[in-house]
Order: sequence, then structure tokens, then C-alpha cells
Amino acid sequence: MTTVRGRAAAGGGAADAAARSWRVLAVRVNGATPGTLWVFVPTSVTDPQVQAVRGRVLLIALLAAPVSGLIALAVAGRATAPLRRLGRRAAALDPRAGAAGFGHERTGVGDIDDLAAVLESVLARYDEQAERTAQALETARSFSAAASHELRTPLMSLQTNLDVLTAHPELSAAERADILADLRGDHRRMLELLTALRTLARGDLVEVEAFGPLDLAEPAAAAVAELHRRRPEIAVDFSPQPRIDPGSYPELASGIRVFGWEAGLRIVCDNLLANAAVHGHAPGQPARIAVRLDRQDGQAVLTVDDSGPGIAPQDRAAVFDRFHRRRDSPGSGLGLTLVAQQVALHRGTVTVSTPPDGRGCRMEVRLPLISSDANTVALPARRDWIGAAPSG
Repeated sequence: MTTVRGRAAAGGGAADAAARSWRVLAVRVNGATPGTLWVFVPTSVTDPQVQAVRGRVLLIALLAAPVSGLIALAVAGRATAPLRRLGRRAAALDPRAGAAGFGHERTGVGDIDDLAAVLESVLARYDEQAERTAQALETARSFSAAASHELRTPLMSLQTNLDVLTAHPELSAAERADILADLRGDHRRMLELLTALRTLARGDLVEVEAFGPLDLAEPAAAAVAELHRRRPEIAVDFSPQPRIDPGSYPELASGIRVFGWEAGLRIVCDNLLANAAVHGHAPGQPARIAVRLDRQDGQAVLTVDDSGPGIAPQDRAAVFDRFHRRRDSPGSGLGLTLVAQQVALHRGTVTVSTPPDGRGCRMEVRLPLISSDANTVALPARRDWIGAAPSG
């Protein structure tokens, strides 16, 4: 249908009427006499209806726009509410609470829950790093406090001996030799103390990534070889007997496998042998040491027997305390503390007893065995081995 404009005559064409607009519909008629049917309707008939429709459409549009906007705003607000809650929770999070204080509850919205999981992972890593930093700071404080306390005596002794040498140049050669021997002894004690404290600090900060499957015979054989090199006069019976290759450490595979930190287990073996070498002999005689490796009840058992005077039952627990020393001991008092620390890190036990023949002292270390495919270990709760003595 089209709209055309024309003029219509009124009164037999005597006068022209006002111009009118027409709506024209042309319909093709097929029949006996084909043609086209033209239908003319003046626009004045339909204009009110068209105007009414236009008004209704405009009114509906004016009303629908804000309503649609409000509905869209409500839907968007509901959809983003979990994200806003997540943002508020993250903004209000106490840094001291860490991941535990985040407490996100699943919303069922995949993207929001994924974002919350990422935030929790970041917070957990932050907590882990903060804990490591705090442990390192606490270890440093303990190291400083212990070193300053324990070094005071040898440093004062050094100062006194140096003052004597300076103030009395007329001393005899024998007297000067005695003072120099004291100076060397104090120097050695300070060096051993600092080395032991550094090793304790290293054990306090070791991470689980440092652990791995290894044969317990390897650090034990290496410690035996090192003791033999330093103290060839000491007789050490090691069973199973290692195969010695010239120019290398003893090599053997006992099949007694544990999941451990190789450096830590070497510390255990070195200090047990050093303790036996110092205390495990009668006066005037070299020490005799027996080292054994065995399996018992799913555990690896390392025993170190000596031929010394032994340790009374009431004193056995105290030997693992830090700075515990016999009056005649030349050591730092930290050797067996290092053993206790490393055994605890490896989820094992260390005990003091008497060898089966009733003479001397036996140190027995028990560590859990692993299967050939075991590759994980959980470290025990952290403890400050430098600043606090192990509890019985």
C-alpha cells in the first residue's frame, strides 16, 4: 500500500476541494478479464489510528527503557555480588591471619571460585614465605645469643693470656709454651663452637626438598673413612665392611635405604664417631669403636659402640642437651645435640645404652626404612635447637 497526494473535484468540477492524501492498494485480478483492482482510501480515515499506535509505541519505549535498565542493574548486581563480597573480604583481611583468615565459601560461580582459589594459593605461599623468614630471624637471634654467651669465657681467657704475655716478657720458654697451648685450645674451642652453631642453624632451616632416598651405609662409611684419615690410631670395626677404593670414599650398597638428607645423616655419623673417639676409651689407651648397620621391625638401626666408661642411666637424657659437656671434655657440648636434631628431622629416635658385653657406651639411632618407590617425607614441627635444649 502506498500513499499518494492528489486533488479531488467537488460540485461537478465547479470548484477544487482541498488537497487530500490517499492510501492506494493495487491488487492484480486474474480471471476471465485480467486486470488490476485499485483501492483508494483517504489518509484522514487511518491517520488517527496511526497516531494512536505511534503514541503507544513511544509511551511503551519511554517506560520500558528505565525499567529495562533497572532490571539489568539488578541482574548485574546479583551476578557481581560474589565478586564484591570477595573484594571486601580481601580488603578487610588481617595480614596476620593469612590464608586461614580468608575463609572463602564456594558460590557456585566458576570464575569467582577460581579467582578465590588463586587468592588462597597466593596467601598460602605468602604465609609459607613469612614463616620461613620468621624462622630464619629466630634462628639468627638464637645463634647470636648462644654465640655471645658461649664465646665469652674463651674470649676472656684469650685476653688474659695475651695480657700475661704482654706484661711479662721475661717468662721462661716453658711458661710461654703453656700459655700458647692455652691460646690454641681456646681458639680451637671457639672455632668448634661456631661451626656447631652454624650446623644447628642449617638444620633448623632445612627444607623437605633436600631429602631423598639414600643408602644409610653411604654416610656411615664416609664418616668411618674420615675418622680413619684423621685419627689412624683408632680402631674402627664397621659392619658391613665397606669396599675401599683408592682415592675415594668407601663404596657399598647395604640395601638399608632411608628417605633422608644426606648432609644431615653425615652429621649424625660424624658426631657419633667423634663422640666415641673422645670419650670411648680407657685412660692412656686409644678408643675402639664398633659401627653396625641392621634392619629391625621396619627400621634402619645404626649403632656405635665404644670401650669407654659409659654413661650412667640418670645422665643419658641430658647428653643431648645443648652445651652439655663433661668437665674434661674438649668439645663444644653441641655434638650430640646435632645428632638429636638430625634424627628428629628424619622422624627417628636416638638412645643411649650399654653394649651387650656390659662395657662402654652404645649410641643407637633408629630411622624408618622406605620402599624403593618412596619419595616423600613430612618434616616435624619446627623447633629452635640453638636457643632451647631438647626436652627429655
